[in-house]
Amino acid sequence: MRSPMLDELAELDPARELRAPGHADDDALARILAQPRVAPAGERRPAARRPGRVAAAASAAAAVAVAVVVTTVTLDSPAAYASWTPVPDAVPEAEQELRTEQCGAGAAEIVDGPDGPVVQDSPVEPVLVDVRGDYTYVVMAGEGAYTECFVTAPADEPPTVVTAGAAGVDLPAPDARDLTTLQRGTASWSEGDGTEGALTSAFGQAGDDVAAVELTLTSGERVEASVADGWWAVWAPGGAALAARAEVTYTDGTTVMTDVMAGP
Repeated sequence: MRSPMLDELAELDPARELRAPGHADDDALARILAQPRVAPAGERRPAARRPGRVAAAASAAAAVAVAVVVTTVTLDSPAAYASWTPVPDAVPEAEQELRTEQCGAGAAEIVDGPDGPVVQDSPVEPVLVDVRGDYTYVVMAGEGAYTECFVTAPADEPPTVVTAGAAGVDLPAPDARDLTTLQRGTASWSEGDGTEGALTSAFGQAGDDVAAVELTLTSGERVEASVADGWWAVWAPGGAALAARAEVTYTDGTTVMTDVMAGP
């Protein structure tokens, strides 16, 4: 039995004449479905997202960002010993004296004292000054003692000085056409704080007939050593930067290859 109340409510439904959800013989529904489904002019349908491509794009962007940072750091980093030159600068004697004032005048030696070991300075004086850009490499020597002194003096800045030496050693004079090597290899004092990085140095005594000494960097570049008053010296940026062989030129113009960087 139908309820009179439900019949009255059905009369109030505005969609009471619609047939839902629709049938195949519904003419009105057929006409709607037959219409072409085209987006309005100027409107684009949103493309389906593809997570894989989005992730790849994000990874590529991150890689570009990293590359930019690394390049910036590299370009902004100053080169160590930037003003160094493979040929020493010709410097007047008066300027050489000014450049060596910071080096002191003694080589430290530990000796036995009455109350135990004490540090004793052996007198040394400059025997060779090698100037390359902002850098001055000084060899100092005395009776049974020697010192190497490295001075960095950029324009308008106070100089930085590092020294190292030995005392109580033999310094036999070489024959006229010989070289002796007192120090060679990566300078240990160049790897501490306050320097621009490791450097390789070599120095020793030169016979009276030695006019020039030329070495080669491990990169292949040739480097001239300073030769003066029976001494020779050379240095270059980087650890183990100098090859072992050197070309020695004599006062008569003849040359010979010799080993100056080998072990003791």
